[in-house]
Amino acid sequence: MDFITEIKKINTDGLILRFAERSIEMFKAQESTMKVEIPVLRYGRSQRLCVVLSAWDIPSIDYLAVKHSNDYRDGKKKCSVEQLVNLYRDYDNEHHTPDALNDPNLPLDNIFRIILGMTAEQFQHSRMLWAFERFSRNYYILLAAKDFKHRALIDVDGIVKETFGYSANDYIAALFTIFWLCLQNPLPLNAPPTLYHRKESSVLTEENIKTFVAQYTCTYGELRDSPLEKQLLYSKPFIKTQKTGITIMSSMYLVAMLIGNGLYWVVRDYYREKKQQTFVNAFGLLFEDYITDLANTYCSVGEWRYLEEGRKKQSDFYFDFGSARLIVEAKSALLGLDGRQQVPNTDTIDRFYRNTIQEAYQQLQSSYSELFPVTPTPLLKIILLYDEFSNTAIIEQSISEMFLNDPICYIMTVRDFEILLYTHKHNYPQFKNVLNSMAHPKEDGRGRKCVTVILEEYSLTDNLHLEGEMDYFKILLKHFGNQLK
Repeated sequence: MDFITEIKKINTDGLILRFAERSIEMFKAQESTMKVEIPVLRYGRSQRLCVVLSAWDIPSIDYLAVKHSNDYRDGKKKCSVEQLVNLYRDYDNEHHTPDALNDPNLPLDNIFRIILGMTAEQFQHSRMLWAFERFSRNYYILLAAKDFKHRALIDVDGIVKETFGYSANDYIAALFTIFWLCLQNPLPLNAPPTLYHRKESSVLTEENIKTFVAQYTCTYGELRDSPLEKQLLYSKPFIKTQKTGITIMSSMYLVAMLIGNGLYWVVRDYYREKKQQTFVNAFGLLFEDYITDLANTYCSVGEWRYLEEGRKKQSDFYFDFGSARLIVEAKSALLGLDGRQQVPNTDTIDRFYRNTIQEAYQQLQSSYSELFPVTPTPLLKIILLYDEFSNTAIIEQSISEMFLNDPICYIMTVRDFEILLYTHKHNYPQFKNVLNSMAHPKEDGRGRKCVTVILEEYSLTDNLHLEGEMDYFKILLKHFGNQLK
């Protein structure tokens, strides 16, 4: 038996439904992998074989089912879910190991770039806290922070109203409703409207919920024809079936990711469909506004300043903390979807490196040459990414020529930076420890620790910046609750 042969015997809608149910079980258990037991005969004795189903396997299984089967298949001898998982493991081992990794002459940088893409997908499923933190951060940057210098560049509420017919906060109420319904059942549109439409003034009507889900639904044809292949399900996690036309959630994890990315994607896609760069340019400036906001919140006036652009392209920010100084270049670009998978598109990753990492480094170098002679205090170079990765060391080892030869240059994610500045105000001794570790790395570049690891060594893993009044996920849950009263 092989995986593709067996899924051709199974009706696609039934298969998607069964794996969607598994994804709910895994999500509720907060486990990104599930052990599946299969009865086998060995030496004439019944035994049970354990194989692993990962959360990131499910979109791939759904895609292959759509590609190779249909809703009308109904073989007499069909595999169980457990047997399918076992067959998929063999299929995955054969097809989902990047061919380049078999090349003994592949440069180490290229190996780490492939690992970056693979781990980027796994990270999204294994640490779902990022989605709720990103929701709060996106909401603050796009809507809540009214005094941002570049706030007027994008009318987020107007764009959401034009796209969905209701306000951004009502969009979020609908998003939370779908998330809640999917936790109960992979068929959210089958839920009776009385479950969520509790008062006349509520935006949570059956029509609005259907409109919302339709925005994030793909057909079999769209999924088969998409150049993104299974990655399309990350932006459209609902699948409209062929035979009955019902809509099934593909994976609970992908719906949860909508919490983190949904509002951002609505605005980004609005301008992308118009073939305009408005959002890309504006969000970069809003990200700078956010860093300014962080600096104002956690640093004194004399500890930081914005670097005005002169004749030469320079970095964005300069911080002077006494024992160490930082020049920071902020980049809001995100690694493309097809670069985040088990067989990543290395062209997408290479483009991210050229247009984001290398460009940022050149800007840092320009500022460094002007600022370094000012004082003998260590001057660190920080490439600050709005994107998030499980381990920034992978990025640094993917472009070794830069980071091995310049050990005081670091990649930091926005989350790392939030933790660092929060610690500066609330736990200064630990802050100094982190800066000292960064300012005095090991001479051997390969042994140098990345910022993520340094923060972990000092038990600085919780992002307290996004708690309390900055926890917009909890705050907006109240809005959602009011819709249900």
